[in-house]
Amino acid sequence: MENLKILYGLNEAGELISAELAGKDTGYSCPCCGIKLVLRSGEVRVKHFAHPPSSGCSLESVLHITAKKLIRTTIDKNAKGEQEISLENHCQNCGVVFSISLPMKTFSSAGLEVKVGDYICDVVGYRGDSIGLAIEILNTHEVDAIKAANLQAFWVELKAEDVLKNPEKWVPTQANLKDSYCAGCKKHINHVLEVADKFGVDRSLYTPLKNPAKATYIADIETCFKCKQEIPVFWWRGVPFCEVEPPNPKPKTIKFRNSKQYGGSYWANTCANCNMIQGDNYLYIFDNAPFKGLPLSTDAQASQGGVRVASSKSAVSEFMKVINRNF
Repeated sequence: MENLKILYGLNEAGELISAELAGKDTGYSCPCCGIKLVLRSGEVRVKHFAHPPSSGCSLESVLHITAKKLIRTTIDKNAKGEQEISLENHCQNCGVVFSISLPMKTFSSAGLEVKVGDYICDVVGYRGDSIGLAIEILNTHEVDAIKAANLQAFWVELKAEDVLKNPEKWVPTQANLKDSYCAGCKKHINHVLEVADKFGVDRSLYTPLKNPAKATYIADIETCFKCKQEIPVFWWRGVPFCEVEPPNPKPKTIKFRNSKQYGGSYWANTCANCNMIQGDNYLYIFDNAPFKGLPLSTDAQASQGGVRVASSKSAVSEFMKVINRNF
């Protein structure tokens, strides 16, 4: 059987050393079984360590334990102020993937095989006495759904092969991280809050995030077609053309108004500056609508707050026919 090819070995101080940086006159041992390794290099093959498989050591176990130790070493370097870490994340608002930098001394120390609640995690990065982040190494078995849902810490799962290629760049295959936002969304969120604050809208009533699970009302901004002021506008379950009173407490700019074009009255966004009704088609339906993509009410019967209410499906349908004829 061909010798196992290993990319990292332990020196006499117990430090992981890449085969690319290993010295020919230094002894190295396997990170998994501890057997003495042989440094192999040539013009064709990648420089590597090798040992006979007769030791009972498997490539899978070597990859797993090497990746764990590399992550621990990376966290220790970070704690000493010697290494920043790149962590790939996704924006909780728009979903775009971006990288964030964990600056030096983000962590204070690291540990291997640490008990976190009812589970053992491969590596943890500490912040003082608390667990800042748990890291699971994916080799043959991914974190299952039960552990993923119940692990009592922020965590990431990293592929062992990725760790060996670059232990300072973390690209999770799964993760449960603190909500993070891309630069564009951060700017827009702050702007939404500023505009809503300008008109005295209570922040506890809404979220500026496009996530219906966060709050009853989702806020964005629009320019009033009459007074040309930037104003806060809101989405809630039941739009567009909602004829049933939205849940209380609600933003003060949501009012029950009559629309000749619609042919009746419904709960609508109004301008916080001039009180003009803001058309639902421009807020929810058209391609450039601020709430495009959020759920719309189209059922003949809808449930709001546990009460069965009639919806305006037929009225919306007729109104959309008029809109489509005019555009």
